[in-house]
This record gives sequence, structure tokens and C-alpha cells, in this order.
Amino acid sequence: MTPPAKNNPVLFAGVFVLVVAFVLGIGQLSRPAVVTGHALAGSRPAPAASTEPTTPIRPRAVYRLADHPFLVKPVSVPPVTCTLPPFGTSDQQLAAYYAAGVECLDTAWGPLLSSVNLPFDKPVLDASPELKDGPCGAAPESGHAVAYYCGRNRTIYMPTSRLRDNGGGEAPATHLATLSHEYGHHVQALTGMLRAADLKIIDAGEKTPAGLEMSRRIELQANCLAGMFLASAAGRGSLTANLARQAQEDFQFAIEEKPENNAHGSAKNQANWASAGFRANSTDACNTFSAPAAQVA
Repeated sequence: MTPPAKNNPVLFAGVFVLVVAFVLGIGQLSRPAVVTGHALAGSRPAPAASTEPTTPIRPRAVYRLADHPFLVKPVSVPPVTCTLPPFGTSDQQLAAYYAAGVECLDTAWGPLLSSVNLPFDKPVLDASPELKDGPCGAAPESGHAVAYYCGRNRTIYMPTSRLRDNGGGEAPATHLATLSHEYGHHVQALTGMLRAADLKIIDAGEKTPAGLEMSRRIELQANCLAGMFLASAAGRGSLTANLARQAQEDFQFAIEEKPENNAHGSAKNQANWASAGFRANSTDACNTFSAPAAQVA
């Protein structure tokens, strides 16, 4: 038997070829594939949708008027049941009647404002016998107003003595109309419309024709908002359908102001806007800021 040849050149060359082929093969496998062409927007996988909860937008006032979302995207006051105490004209009885009325107004307007992401805070009620001065300045004289609202401290002033003697007397509907109107100003303050209107009045001058017209637009809208509330509460609990109707109709008896002091509107227009809110119960019916001048005279 012939022993294997040592250092056989043929065998050595064959082994060398195998080793080189093996090394080149590994290199080819480890090299990334070449992709020709260009990238497209859809060539990348879309990022996975976030499962993290989003932070809700905090409710905040919107300082606009005719194009306020509250007016161009209408909402209605939901049905509400008021529990009012027996009506009486003593200071204590009137104060209790107003307090119960404000509680019912809170129940009506609070959910509505929250549903459209507007802030809501309950107003303060001051039902002292005499009308007080406040952060909004000196209290209006009895010939100008029997009650008022101050946006700086979010307070409704319902002086029982003045409302009994110069205001509603023994008619509960008149007291409800006044209270609902003043609460309408609170709604305007919460939404931002009261501040937006006030800035325009300041710019124009309170006693100028433009300033007085803006004042009328804000006052007449408060009548309309009062009508909306009265419609939502009519025929439920203590606020009978007849009492609600009487309160809505009470605005027609407003005192007419002289043209140079006409900040509230004619008795006819006051009644018209209260009726509009009562009939429609919709915020777009209360857009006094887009109404023709004749309707807010």
C-alpha cells in the first residue's frame, strides 16, 4: 500500500480553493441586500396609535359676541324642576324665594354650560334689604334698576326692600322675571360675552350711541336667556305653566328710558326678546349681537 503523499501540491490547491469559497460565501451572506429605487411616503410603517389618555381641554370663557360658539352652535336648557317656598313679601320670605330660585337656575344652566365645555360657577346671591355698593361701583339708583349683577364678584344683588316697594310687589312672576334676568347676566359672564361687550362699551364710551346700543344688546340677551329658563321650568314643581308664562310676559311692563339713557331697550323689544327665548329655548334665538339695530332699540 502506498503511503499518502505528504505536501501533495494538487491536494493543497484543492483545500485552498475550498477555504476561499467558504470565506467568500460568509461575506456575501453578511452583506446587506441592495435596494434600488426611491423611498415613498407610505414605505414606512405608520406609528402605532397612542394608547395614552389625552388631557381634556379645560373649560374656559370665549370672549366673542355674534360668532360666540354658544350662539352659533345652539343648545337648550334641559327640563328642570324648581322647588320654591310659598311666596311672601317680608324680607325673610323674599330672600328665601330668591335663594330657591337661584338654586333652580344653577340646576338648569350648570349642566348646559358644562356640556359645551364652558366654565360654570354658582353665583353669590345678596338678598339684603337694601342695595349695596360693590366692586362694580356704586349701586344703581332705584329709578334706574331695582336689582343688578356684578361680574367682578359674580354676585346677584336682589334687595328685598327695593324689589318689594319698587319692583315686583306682591306678584311672584315679576320677582322671578327679575331674578332670571340677573342670572342671565351671570351666564353671560361665565361664557365671556359680558366681558367682550363691556370692552366695546368702554372703547365707545358708556353714554355714546354705540355704547348704549351695546348695553342694550347685552341687556336684551339677558331677557332672552331668562325666557329660556322659564320655558325649561314651566309646568314642573313649584313653577307652574301659568306662573312661567306670567314671568315671561312681565318684561313688557319695563319702564321706558329716555333716548340719551336708553341702556335696556324699549318695552316692546324687551318683551320680544324674552318671548323669543321662551318660545325657542335655544341659544341661537338669543343672538342679540347679530340682530338689526331696530330690534335692539
